[in-house]
Amino acid sequence: MNNTDCFDLDRAGVARYFFWSVVLSVFMATVWFFGAGLVLAPIYAVTFGPWLSRAQASALRYWLEGYTLRIDSGVFFLKRKSIPLDRVTDVVLNQGPLLRFFNIWRLDIQTAGAGAQSRAEGCLYGVRNPESIRDRLIAVRDQAVGTKSIHGV
Repeated sequence: MNNTDCFDLDRAGVARYFFWSVVLSVFMATVWFFGAGLVLAPIYAVTFGPWLSRAQASALRYWLEGYTLRIDSGVFFLKRKSIPLDRVTDVVLNQGPLLRFFNIWRLDIQTAGAGAQSRAEGCLYGVRNPESIRDRLIAVRDQAVGTKSIHGV
């Protein structure tokens, strides 16, 4: 892996986002079940949560390898994803309220062939200079599509 092809991340911001998104999700989802969220969210917040969110943020790796975007993630269950950029139809910058609070962006990678799947094929959390990363991915995608056309593949 060539270091110049790696994407720089705001790991501290991503860790805070992962932590608070789980705390809020646990609280909101379980508050409907007899108020269990009032107990479970604080337990998560002071025990397992801080370690897990930092470990998740540390495990993230995003890089370009030729015309392929590589994504590594996971703490307990490791996930290595390869997205051929010639299949990418859109790269969407996304910043909801919690992402905005922590001043990070999520890049959603949409691909052809996802069908009715509403989720992105890949999500890049906390990349620094997200606009330039989006533009870079689109430029490499355009090169990949051009190369595929030239070679008749």
